[in-house]
Amino acid sequence: MRLFNNTKKITLAAILLAVTIVLSWAETVLLPPLPTGIRLGLSNITIMIAIIFVGGKTGLALTILKSGFVLLTRGVIAGLMSFSGGIFAFIVIVLLLKKTDSSFVFVSVTAAIAHIIGQLILSSIITESYYVLALTPVLLIASVISGILTGIITGGIVKKMLKIKNQS
Repeated sequence: MRLFNNTKKITLAAILLAVTIVLSWAETVLLPPLPTGIRLGLSNITIMIAIIFVGGKTGLALTILKSGFVLLTRGVIAGLMSFSGGIFAFIVIVLLLKKTDSSFVFVSVTAAIAHIIGQLILSSIITESYYVLALTPVLLIASVISGILTGIITGGIVKKMLKIKNQS
């Protein structure tokens, strides 16, 4: 569903990258500390918006660049965790948005779960232990809650953006 011409796409992609980085930073610095492995995933909102309005390649680029930002600001392990979870989530988002008529909440919840699965796989590889999988129930519950939140926010933003697009 590519809705904008090239100049608008490039501009929107740049804005989404900036917002992605700010949201990633804000989750780490401004929000109260959450238990290990739990984040709100607010930057996933911009990834979904990029896929919807600019295309999958831009969404993938944002996913990779966000992971690079995490790598630079929080270290190698955090960067790898961001990348592994981000790629799993990206694949799910693209498949659901392109192949189904799923709601933004469903796409977001499913992507959040995929994100956690990617991170748990990498965690068990890094630690050479399956004990990290004991966190799965708690992380899945947190994923569903954060996915609902980000899905609702994404739906509202997409609705506003479509309204603005249709008025111009």
